This record gives sequence, structure tokens and C-alpha cells, in this order.
Amino acid sequence: MTTSTRLAELGLSDSGRRTTPPPISTLMQSALANPNLISLAAGFVDPETLPTALVGDIVAEFAHDPALGRQALQYGSTGGSPDLRWRMLAEMEREDRVAEGTYAAAFERTLLTTGSQQLLSLAADALLDPGDIVLVDSPTYFVFLGMMASRGVRTIGIETDEGGLNPEALAEKLAELEATGELARVKMVSVVSEHSNPTGVSLLADRRLPLVETVRRFSERAGRRIVLIEDAAYRGLGFDPEAPEPPSLFALDPQGEVVLHARTFSKTFSPGMKVGFGVVPVGLIGPLLALKGNQDFGSAHLNQVILSRAMANDRYHEHRRRVVAAYRRKRDVVLEALEEEFGPSGSVGISWTVPQGGMYVWLTLPETIDTGPQGDLFERACREGVLYVPGEFCFAAEPTPPRHHIRLCYGLPPVSALSEGIARLATAIRGRLDQIAVSGDALAAR
Repeated sequence: MTTSTRLAELGLSDSGRRTTPPPISTLMQSALANPNLISLAAGFVDPETLPTALVGDIVAEFAHDPALGRQALQYGSTGGSPDLRWRMLAEMEREDRVAEGTYAAAFERTLLTTGSQQLLSLAADALLDPGDIVLVDSPTYFVFLGMMASRGVRTIGIETDEGGLNPEALAEKLAELEATGELARVKMVSVVSEHSNPTGVSLLADRRLPLVETVRRFSERAGRRIVLIEDAAYRGLGFDPEAPEPPSLFALDPQGEVVLHARTFSKTFSPGMKVGFGVVPVGLIGPLLALKGNQDFGSAHLNQVILSRAMANDRYHEHRRRVVAAYRRKRDVVLEALEEEFGPSGSVGISWTVPQGGMYVWLTLPETIDTGPQGDLFERACREGVLYVPGEFCFAAEPTPPRHHIRLCYGLPPVSALSEGIARLATAIRGRLDQIAVSGDALAAR
């Protein structure tokens, strides 16, 4: 006979207690529970663009070169494949339109990670303590906000518009924090520089140097460097070959004073590869490699070798061009559907961004409509059979997040479902507007 006893509660750490599941987890559960739902929420890539044949060809090459296969299947280094790191620096030189070899001195500050998410997490572990302050573009990548919350960090949003983060607004906030004696707690400024998740907006070229200079200036005033995170996860996905993406923030900080340049192959090649790339400021590579070594000894080496082989003879670039073409077509379908439902952007109090790359459209509704997960619109949309990301998830805790925005992602649904998804969402929005109008009429009649 055994006696059952109640187990004592786990002694979770402060971080364990602060960390909650990402909002997207709940949204994905909703999608899985209803297979007829059209998900405009998940930031998944277009499954039709995944490079199955290309990866298969490269893996088959290992059979013809067993030495290469054995090398690919062995452990790699903590910092990652030198070949792939050199190739990515060369890629950045081409993108930034600088001479070959310009970035060679930065090689020792590069590393490969398990997606760019791990790089951001490592940087947070190396730099942040509870109570520190991180400034972010507003709105921003909501998973990054979750990472900050789990570390007990205070996040403050900085004004953005159709040109991305406003450097003047950043300077004003930093000066305000300096005046209140809090500048020393500011450890990071984070900006999604290209085709932003969630808005699809890119940081204007003429805002980039002022942004870097602002961070440098206030680093000097703080007596300690503030790290400027350049989250460039969607770089390389611009739609107009005649209008190339502006030079990176890294290009404006080649000596590595403040910019941490974070990249991933998840959107341009395959999320299943889980390979990220970064160039970090001087003095940070050692702590990051020590932290990463304690986690995993280095990211999946096989995947790094596959990517190196893909980049070696332009197969990677050919694939990326097909990805860009697919997303350009999907973007056009979404924008045409929105205009068909609501007229030109802004004409009925409903407006949206026009992304020049990437996977996202940012929808702004009248302030009377609560788009949050507990709001009537979200429930209506689910009943209509469409899922979206409530915009409030994408705002820092300060200032108070607005609740009338929606993030739409056109990555996952097939083209044939996008127009129907927008039509379902429009039905839900019109239904909510009609309900508000009736309530207003009833209130006025009293």
C-alpha cells in the first residue's frame, strides 16, 4: 500500500515566473482547432517557396563526396562555419555597395546562431539586468517584447511613421531619461530596419545615420555604450529591383562601436534550417560565444554546410528571387482585396501600409474598434473564419498600447485564399462598425 503525497510547488526563478507563452502560440492553437480558418496571423513562409529540390540536390552531393558528408555531419565550432560567415560578409558588402574586402576586419565579430532569435536572446543575456531599459520602434516585433518581459526589462516604444523609427523622437526620449537620471539604465535600442514585422515599413535611408549618431552621442553621455540592435530579418526581400534597399545600419558603424546586425536565413531560404547570422559590436563577441557554448556548443553544422553550398554557386540567390516574386504577388492580392472592400486606404477611416518587401501589412481601424483578443472584432473574425494578430501585442508597455491595429501576414495562405481571407475580415469589421453605430444611435435617442 502506498501513500500519495502532494508535491511541493516548483521553485521557479524570477525569469520563469515572468515568462508567459508568446501570443502567437494561442493564435496557432486556434488555427489548428479550426482547419477551415484562414490564418493571416502566423508569420510562416510560403510553403510553396521552400527549397526542397535544392536542399535535396545538395544533400545528394554528400554521397559523391563522402569526406564532405562526414565533415558536414561532425560538430562545428561555437562561432559557426567560417566559410558561411565569410560568404555573409561578402553578401553584406554587395548589399551595401562597398568594395570587396571592406568588411573583412569584422570577421572576428561574426557568429552563426540557431536563428536570429537566439542571437537576440544571447545579446539580452549578456547585456541586460532586471530594471534596465530597452527602447524599441513602436510597433515592433512582439516576440522581442516577450524576451524583454521575461528578463524584467522595461521597454519603451519610440514613435514610428511611414518612414520607420523617428530619430528625433528617440533623441527626445533619451534626453528625457537623462533628465530623470535613468540614462544609465538604457542598454539597448532595437529597430526592425527592413520590411518590418509587423508594419512592412522600412527605415528611410536618410534616418539611418541620424539614428546611429544619436545612439553614439547618448552612449558618450551615459558613459557606457548603448547597443543598437539592427533586426534585419527581412533584408533581401525587397520587391523593386530598381529601388535597392538602403545601406545597413552596420555600414554606418563599420568599426563596431554600437550596431549589432542580426540576420536570419529563415525568411529568404528556409525556417527549418534555423540558421541566423550576426555581426556584433567590439567587446561583445566573447561574452556571446561563452553563453552560446554553454547552451549548445554551436548551431547545427549540417545546415550551415548546406547553406554554404547553396551560396557558393548562386543557387541561394536564384531561390531568393523566386521567394521575392511570390511575396510580391501575394502583397498585390492583399492590397487589391483591401481596396475592393474599403476603397482607397484612409477613405473610410480604415488605412493600411503598402510594404515594399517582406510579408506584412499593418491595418489601422477607427479607434472605436477594439482589435484585441478579448474584443468583439476578434471573436467576429474567428466566427467568419479568419485569424489575425491583434496589434496591441506589438507595442511596448510604455506608452499605453493602442488597441485599434491589426497585423496581417500573407506568407502562409495560398494566393487563392488571400482575397477570401480579406473578405471575411472585412465582413467582421463592417459588422462591428454597424454594431457601434446602432449603439450610438440608441444612446443618442435616450
